Amino acid sequence: MAKGFYNEGFPRGWFVISFSDELAAGDVKPLRYFAQDLVLFRGEDGTPAVLDAYCPHLGMHLGHGGVVEGDAIRCPFHSWKFDAQGKCVDIPYATKIPKKADTVCWPVRERNGMIFVWYDRDKSAPAWEIPTLEEHGDEAWTSWDHEIIEIKTHPHAIVENVTDTGHFAPVHGTHVNEFEAIFDGHMATQKNSGIAYPMGGGEDRYKIEATYYGPAVQYSRMDGFLSSVLVNAHTPIEENLLHLRFGVMLQRAEDSRTTAAFSAQYIKNLRDGFFQDVRIWEHKIFLPRPVLCDGDGPLMKLRRWYGQFYEPVAETQAQA
Repeated sequence: MAKGFYNEGFPRGWFVISFSDELAAGDVKPLRYFAQDLVLFRGEDGTPAVLDAYCPHLGMHLGHGGVVEGDAIRCPFHSWKFDAQGKCVDIPYATKIPKKADTVCWPVRERNGMIFVWYDRDKSAPAWEIPTLEEHGDEAWTSWDHEIIEIKTHPHAIVENVTDTGHFAPVHGTHVNEFEAIFDGHMATQKNSGIAYPMGGGEDRYKIEATYYGPAVQYSRMDGFLSSVLVNAHTPIEENLLHLRFGVMLQRAEDSRTTAAFSAQYIKNLRDGFFQDVRIWEHKIFLPRPVLCDGDGPLMKLRRWYGQFYEPVAETQAQA
């Protein structure tokens, strides 16, 4: 297991907790992220909400038997009702709601067919927003074809791929012609072109621009056989254990069968490619002072960029 990373705990930022098509109106789901138990539900008006999982009354997990009513959720134990902001709005057998009856509400956004939650151990307000993808919802593009895998690693290990040009050939069998890493505030962008040799056979000449918006959500635009938009989003469950969600949207070909077949193969290639990385991520240690060569990318610059998401907001703003 990857371990020994110098940043303890979890970075500040937006994290994907579900794709939109996985949560219908009225659905309730228990979640475990950031070493905390949470409940995700979608109100009857279609709005998703995330609350701390346990009812402040007698500790029942709202994600196991909780029922949606309007934009609120009822506890299955004593029917206390909490709205999307975590406020207790009804206790059927009480004449007065206790002042401490509310629970914690998490900042949530639904964008680009995904549901995001904002995490900050210092409870700061969101410092940036996830951009809207113009391709999402466009009839000329498919909807997300997506999957999720659980990995025993620290999220830092995944982010270091932004600068790791040297791993493409030995790990993925990809020949890189051009490579650049750019850091700008909360964003980190990799520009990369070359020839990929998918495990299923053939070759694909590609050009990709991949940008992290914060420490955990990366959108990529890739030109190859078909134009595509990729998402790579990792959300920590515990330290050194995370969910990696990935998906692809494709620009539709004239033959819909070609698009469907290519999408299925594409998501398989993505999954296979991530598992090539997983065997590395799960069996490496973190070296604070690695021995680097002149062919390595700007690894230490990336580590400084990534470190900002562990610093208190006031310190980050002072450095800007």
